[in-house]
Order: sequence, then C-alpha cells, then structure tokens
Amino acid sequence: MHYLSEFCVAAVMGTAVLVALYFLKRNYDTPHNRLFFCMVIINLLSSALNIVSINTIVSPEQYTSFFRDAVNLGYLWFYNLLAGVFMLYADNVTKIPQIRIPVRVSFFTIHLLEAVLIFTSPMTKWVAYFDESLAYCRGILHPLLYVFAYTEILCGMIFFGVCRKKFNHYEKVAVFWFAVVNFAAQLFQILFPRYVIGNLMTTLSLFFLFIAFENHAYYLFQTTMCYNRYAFITTIRRLQKRQEPYQIAALRMDYIRTAAVAARPSTIDQLTILLAERVDRAFPGKVFVLSNECFAIIEESTSSQWNKAMQDKVQECFAEPFTITQLDKTESTRISPLIQTINVTDYYPSGYALLDYLSGADNYNSSVFSDKDVEAAAEAIRHEQKMLRLLDNALETHSFQIWYQPILDIASNEYRSAEALLRLKDSDGAFVNPEDLIRVAEKNGRINDVGLYAFEEVCRMLRDRETRLPGINCIQVNLSPRQLHDPRLADELLKLIRRHGLSTDSINLEITETAEITQADKEQMVAFMERMRAEGVTFSLDDYGSGFATIGTLLTYPVDLVKFDREILWKAMTDPSAMTLLQTSLSAVRGIGKKAVVEGVETQEMEQLLRETSCDYLQGFLFSCPLPEKEFIRFIQEHHQENK
Repeated sequence: MHYLSEFCVAAVMGTAVLVALYFLKRNYDTPHNRLFFCMVIINLLSSALNIVSINTIVSPEQYTSFFRDAVNLGYLWFYNLLAGVFMLYADNVTKIPQIRIPVRVSFFTIHLLEAVLIFTSPMTKWVAYFDESLAYCRGILHPLLYVFAYTEILCGMIFFGVCRKKFNHYEKVAVFWFAVVNFAAQLFQILFPRYVIGNLMTTLSLFFLFIAFENHAYYLFQTTMCYNRYAFITTIRRLQKRQEPYQIAALRMDYIRTAAVAARPSTIDQLTILLAERVDRAFPGKVFVLSNECFAIIEESTSSQWNKAMQDKVQECFAEPFTITQLDKTESTRISPLIQTINVTDYYPSGYALLDYLSGADNYNSSVFSDKDVEAAAEAIRHEQKMLRLLDNALETHSFQIWYQPILDIASNEYRSAEALLRLKDSDGAFVNPEDLIRVAEKNGRINDVGLYAFEEVCRMLRDRETRLPGINCIQVNLSPRQLHDPRLADELLKLIRRHGLSTDSINLEITETAEITQADKEQMVAFMERMRAEGVTFSLDDYGSGFATIGTLLTYPVDLVKFDREILWKAMTDPSAMTLLQTSLSAVRGIGKKAVVEGVETQEMEQLLRETSCDYLQGFLFSCPLPEKEFIRFIQEHHQENK
C-alpha cells in the first residue's frame, strides 16, 4: 500500500513552528509548562519517525531488519506516550490532590507494559512486525495500544470535567478538541490507512492547548518582559514547596511624588516600563513587577556575595536619568530606589504574605532593612499563617461558634433582635480576635466560606424561634463587602433561608462601607440589596458615624436600620459637641424614615440619655454581653417570662 507522508511532513513543520513560538516568548517555568513542552517534543519525534517508518514499509528491502523494527516500534511507543503525558498534563493543570499518586503509578505502569509489548514484538509478534515477505503486519495485541491511549486521554478529559468551573470557555474547547480530534483522526486512519493524518491532527490540538493554557502573558507585566504578581506568587509557592533557601531584593521607587509624575499622572505607566526594561537587563529573568512602585528580584541561592553585587547593579541601573515624553515635550527625572533584602532559609512564607509585605511597606528610611525589621515581618507572616491554618481547620471541623448579643427595643422594653457574632478558639483555648480572623479570611479568599457557615448556623438556630426564642423578630448577620464579589451570594443565602423553613424577614444583614469599596462595588452592593429586599430581607448599616459610613452612605444604600458606632456614644458622654452631633444624627436618621440602634451602651446614664433621644434600639454590655447559643436562648426565655 502506498502511504501519503505529506501529512507527517506538515506535522513536523507545524511542531517546529510551535517549538519556535514556545521559545520566542519569555518562558515562565511551571510543571504543566514543562509537560506541555514534553508533548511538543514527543509529537515532533513521533512525526519524524513516522516519515521514516512509511519509507521502511513502502521499501523494506532498502533497510536492515534492525532499522525497520527500531523506527516502526519507536514511532508506536512515542505516539502512545503522548497520550500518557497528556494525562499527566491534565492532572497538573487541574491539581486534584487525591489522584496525583494514582495517576503517576498508572502512567509508569501502562508505559512500562507498552514498552515491553512493543519492543519485544520482533520476537513475539504481539504488536507489529515484518513477516517473511517483508510485509508490515499488526499483531493480535495491537488494538491494546489504542485502548491504553484513549483510556489515558479519557482520564484527562474526566479531570478537566471535574474541575470545569476553574476553566474558561476557550480552555474547555481546547481540551475537547484534543480528545475528539485525536480520536477522529485515528478512526479516519483505520478506515483510510493511506492518509496518515494522526500526527498532523495532534499538532493542531497542541496549538489549541498552547493558545488556551500556555499563554505566557498570564505571567508578564503589561508591555514589559518582566514577570507579574501572579508569577511572583507561583515562584514563591514552588520554592516554599521545595523548601529551598532564596533571597529577595525589593526595589521601592517613590516616583509618584516626583515633579514629573505629579504634573502628569499619565506618565506613571511610561516610567514603569522604562524602569522594568533597565532592571530586567541587569537581572534577566529574575525581575517581578509587584506594582508601579515596587519591583522584586528573586535569587534562588543564599550567596553572601549576591547581596553586594545586586546593590551595585541596581545603582548602575538608576545612575542615568529617565526620559519621559509627553505631548511632544521631553523631560528627564532621576529616581533613587530603596532596597529591601530578605534571606529566606528556615521559615518559608507564602507568596501572598510576602507580596503584601513587600508592596505594602512604605515607611523605610534606610537603603537596606535591618534584621529587626525582617524578623518583625517574618513574625507577622508566621502569625497570619497560623491564623489561616486555624481558620481552615475550623471550616473543615465546623468548630466556629456563633454568639449572640441581644438588642433591646426601647418602645416595648423587649428584646426583639440580636446580633450574631463569630467566635473561634485557638489551640490554647483562648478566643481569637474576631477582627483579625475576618481580616485573614478576607485576605486569603476564605470569607465566602466563613460567611455562609455563620449564616447557616443562624438559620439553624432560628428554625424553632417561636418556641425557643419568644419575642425575637430577627437576627442580624454581618456581611463582608468581599462576599458581594460572588454573583451567586443572593441565591445561596435565599436557598439556606428556605431550606430551614424560615421567613425572609427573620434575617437582617449588616453591611459596612470601607475605604476599599469602589464605585463598581457600591453598584454591586446596591443591586444585591435590592434583590434581597424584594424577597423580604432587611438591611442594617453598621459603624455609622465612624470610619467611612456617613450620611451620604444612607442615601446610597437601601438600609432599614442604622447602627451607631460605640465610639460616638462614649465621646458624647464627655464632649458636648459630640453629644450634639449624636442627637442631630439620630434625628436625621429618624427623619428619613429609618430606625436607629446605638451600640456600646454600658451604663445606666447612657441608657437614660438614649431613651430621651430619637433612638429605637439599644445594644451593649449593660443589657447583656455576647452569649453562646444555649445561654442566649435561656436569657431570652427568662426575660420573656419576667415581662409577662
């Protein structure tokens, strides 16, 4: 039979182009990046061997038996090896920890067995061989190679299917294309054996994977060839996992306050690019742009000479002024960076912790940090890591506690509501600072899980409120602004309310405006509130009068209740001006149709004062401190009995 080798030639040329593209871009080294490159090289070798293999089949008499067998069996092994490496690639991209070891064991077992079957075929004739007339024949176990290959590809598809929510539309299409096209190509080749299109289809599939998954722009900062924050975190994660010592030099450039930038803020990006190009020339492949004003250089060693050499190179980089062009006008400016160095040898902090520390530090007046500064930073990182482990363990073991602080209704002198407060004990049995806990949860992406856990616990406690909590109308649950970044939040909260058979008016959500809330966040929050209010859920504005909650906030958000911060009340007790402000604010809140609660009531004098003003509810230690669930229920039942 006359085989057409043109498809294999096209596959070799296409794969060579892919190799060139791979190296033309700055390559950020990751495990799945290396596995992808392995697939490319295997396909290149397989395609090249297939061209020679076709010639040995068409004209076997021109070659020795050893060469014929080596080429054909080598091609079969490489072609099947590609499917196994795809399975490893899928495992590495999806990162499902439970299957990592089984996948590796399966890979080595399958391809060791394949190697035995394939390379013993000249004697056993199990897979492929040349008969006495030099005709190419397939053995009885040849179909087993297809079974192995497509089992591995199917496993890779399943891995992606399980983690499909992690990937965008183009990534899903690329994986689907790889599996379907390779299967279709083999089926086509079985039906029309003259057309050897398998390697060409694999090459096209690899192009799709390259575009979808191996986009190096993910790791690069804007238009520079320096790595970005994501690459920094990935690098630190790799070093942390291997526990390899390394050094970091952080360059902080305070050029936003230079004359050139102050006059025209649009020059910031231009300056950043100029800085990045210079520093990258001095430290090629080691520069990470953490922000416009903070670069990091990572040296994967602890050489004592590197620190001095690094500082000399940095001084050379910044010796010449930087030229900025704006509206046909050229201006020069000099920039002097502050250099912070950290040696990581025994303790290996997370990438996010280091990123926050390096890009957030702004009060240093020396060119190099002292050991005391570094140790203080390391201690802060260790504390946060400990908190994060504690938080993750609490989520896994459901060891959070929800405490409740009753809120007094002045008009009826009854406890009509309460605020739910999150509590957690550390390994020593002491309670963790709640503000610290929430900060770590928000910073490390755990706040959604924590918030939903607390909300469900409140719903569970409220299920039998008619009998267990007489007089209680609703429970106030704190909501972090970060939770609103999840578009599914409203549906999840409403689902929990309905699952526990509650009416929506039994929940009041507390929101707080902070400095981090952008205009887009505000619009998102208002949309969320309007959706929930349409279902009957009410809202409170927390910390009113302090921080960032002002009268403008009341006009922005559709809240029903305004909670005055305790600091206002305490200042009002000693400062007449603060007292006037408190009374005026309470009247203003009532005047726009909202109810007011004042927190921090701890003396009878405070209570009497607030009863004489336009206040609706009181909350504070004078009435009750936050109580565990059972004590809270008992407190409400006893108070209700007393008022009968």
